[in-house]
Order: sequence, then structure tokens, then C-alpha cells
Amino acid sequence: MTNRYVQMALRLVVAAILLPVGYSKLAAGGMDVMLFERLGMEPHGRIIIGLLEITAGLLMLSPQAASGALIAVGIMFGAILAHSTVLGVDVGDGGRHVAMLTLVLVSSILVLYARRRDLPIIGTTLGAGDNRDP
Repeated sequence: MTNRYVQMALRLVVAAILLPVGYSKLAAGGMDVMLFERLGMEPHGRIIIGLLEITAGLLMLSPQAASGALIAVGIMFGAILAHSTVLGVDVGDGGRHVAMLTLVLVSSILVLYARRRDLPIIGTTLGAGDNRDP
């Protein structure tokens, strides 16, 4: 079905963005350090977020994509909130950073919705009454 291919494409987009971005945070890339300093979360917040981004990216490539999408949604909501309140939309890149956050957020929400039945513990409740797509 096309839904399966769209879902896989969305998962690949999220992973392709989160994995290098998470690595950049762990490698203490200049912009990452500056942003987390402005948030008052340097270095611990940067390292934790970097590890979570890598975890979410790897999960998006596995059968546990629903869990990866849930983690990604949480991270992206937090990042968009930080940009809306403290950092601003343009952090010297013409707003591309926030555009990428939005792309990952929307893609992750779509994957999370499509795979909600696969979430540990609560998935059976969320998927009750749904017709399962093989």
C-alpha cells in the first residue's frame, strides 16, 4: 500500500535529520553550544538532547518507530517552544533551523498517528476499534 511507502519515507526523513543533528550536539558544534548556552542548558542539556535525538532517529529505522516518533515529537515541541520564547526564529540561518524542526515535528506526528498501536503499554488502548493495516 502507498501508506506504507509514505510512512517509510517520513521515517527516513526524520532519521536523516535527527541522526546528524544529534551527533552534532554530542560533538559540541559551535551553533549548538551557543544555542544551549542561551538557554542555560550547556553542556548537560545539549548532551541529553543529542542522545535523545540519536535514540529517536535509530528507533525510526526500527520496528519501534512509534516510540521514536513519540520521543521526536517531545523534543521538537520543546525546541519550537525554546525558539518561540527565548531564541527567536532566525538564529543566523534565515529560519532554516525552525523549518527543519517543523518538518521533523509534522513527520513524527504523522508516523506516531499511523503507528500508535505499536506504542508499548498504551498502544492497544489507542488502537482499539481500528482496522489494522497489514
